[in-house]
Amino acid sequence: MTSLQNDIRVRIAPSPTGFLHVGTARTALFNYLFAKGQGGKFILRIEDTDLERSEERFSQNIFDSLKLMGLSWDEGPEVGGPYAPYEQSNRLKLYREWAEKLIQSGHAYYCYHTQPELDAQRERAQAEKRAYIYSGECRDKSFADALAQKETHDASQRKPSLRFRIPDNRGELTFDDAVRGSVTFDTALIGDFVLMKSDGTPSYNFAVVIDDLQMRMTHVIRGEDHISNTPRQILLYEAFGIQPPIFAHVGMILAPDRSKLSKRHGAVAVSEYISQGYLPEAFCNFLALLGWSPPDGEEIGNLDHFAQQFELSRITHSPAVFELDKLNYLNGRLIRSLPLDELLRRSQPFLKDLDLSPYSDEKLYLMLDIVREPLQTLGQLPDAIAYFVGEQVSFEAPEDAKSLKTEEAQQVLKAFQDDFLKNADFSSPESISAVLKPWSKAMGQGEKPVKAKVVWGSLRLTVTGRMHGADLAKTLFLLGKNKIEKRVQAQII
Repeated sequence: MTSLQNDIRVRIAPSPTGFLHVGTARTALFNYLFAKGQGGKFILRIEDTDLERSEERFSQNIFDSLKLMGLSWDEGPEVGGPYAPYEQSNRLKLYREWAEKLIQSGHAYYCYHTQPELDAQRERAQAEKRAYIYSGECRDKSFADALAQKETHDASQRKPSLRFRIPDNRGELTFDDAVRGSVTFDTALIGDFVLMKSDGTPSYNFAVVIDDLQMRMTHVIRGEDHISNTPRQILLYEAFGIQPPIFAHVGMILAPDRSKLSKRHGAVAVSEYISQGYLPEAFCNFLALLGWSPPDGEEIGNLDHFAQQFELSRITHSPAVFELDKLNYLNGRLIRSLPLDELLRRSQPFLKDLDLSPYSDEKLYLMLDIVREPLQTLGQLPDAIAYFVGEQVSFEAPEDAKSLKTEEAQQVLKAFQDDFLKNADFSSPESISAVLKPWSKAMGQGEKPVKAKVVWGSLRLTVTGRMHGADLAKTLFLLGKNKIEKRVQAQII
């Protein structure tokens, strides 16, 4: 057989019938890491022959999501390449040309059975409790010609499909999967499958083989749900006399309950996670660890780092579980490591509904710095900094406000108003802290001593509406003296 080529060429070929799914994104990532680690090419191809369900907005979402993840393609839509076009809907002529080759070589034949007739055959097989395999009746040209003239149940004209002729006595087909090892199928259980549908569009298995063959793919890395397609595709390569690419079927991504990951478990599209405030780098880091592990054992890394270590042999064929806690951990860690100017830039889409105009960039940097420690996503930022906006404060828990009406809390607030606010220097967090700590200590040593827990708790609750939070001196500095005075006065009885 003719070989494809030695240079590594891999692809991701999503269908634009929905937003980019995390499973497809993980497959794209594995292909990208393998290509870049081997000095090869990563190709994007759009499988849009399902004209009824394919939409331009879904194609754009695929492009945008891959770009956000940093998975730039070497060939494909928006980029071009030597094997353009990279959209299946624009390659129909090519499929017909290759189909004609199979007809001429005797590997394909026209089938005139209508869909209702095929459905009836399937129903009979089910009633007889046997697996349905197409009968192959139209292999006999005289039968096919006679069937072509036979009237249909609705008097419509019969439009033939083109079927692949499974070689007689082909027997078992075995291939070496780079992830799963040796895999064997009995070709007698496959049946002559459709290459070109009666509407003139190619079947998935035919189109993907022609595309992979013509685009000279060396490896096909994809989900295990495609493994049953592999024998059909190998049979096509054999019919063309071309060596198949190396196949690698990756385990599925499951939800924590070990069921198929779906919308009932939450977001399933990459763009949904990004819109919730997950950083693309953290999301890629997380996906890379779903079914693969780096040999150096370091689970924190960027695309370049992982690409240099990526090997197909380290991909597990077992399902990977989508653990949101781990994604949150990785994302929170990255949020805490970002330079503050970069964090502010990335936070802007999530802060657009808050009026932060009174704050300079320097103060916004400080604000983000003191609230980011517990954050898991940037989507949590608006709530984390809500008390810096507006004159009055909203209490996180309404019942907490009642604690400010106690005698001790009122003592703290009045002392804070009469003593601290009159004397404190609000020019910096340090100047505030220099007065705040001695003042708090004095509250515990007066005629009516108040425990430090009550002092700090009452003050924080008054100015932020929360029992716990960021460094108090820095919080007071950012809020400013005037805003603090109004909030304290509002709670004094």
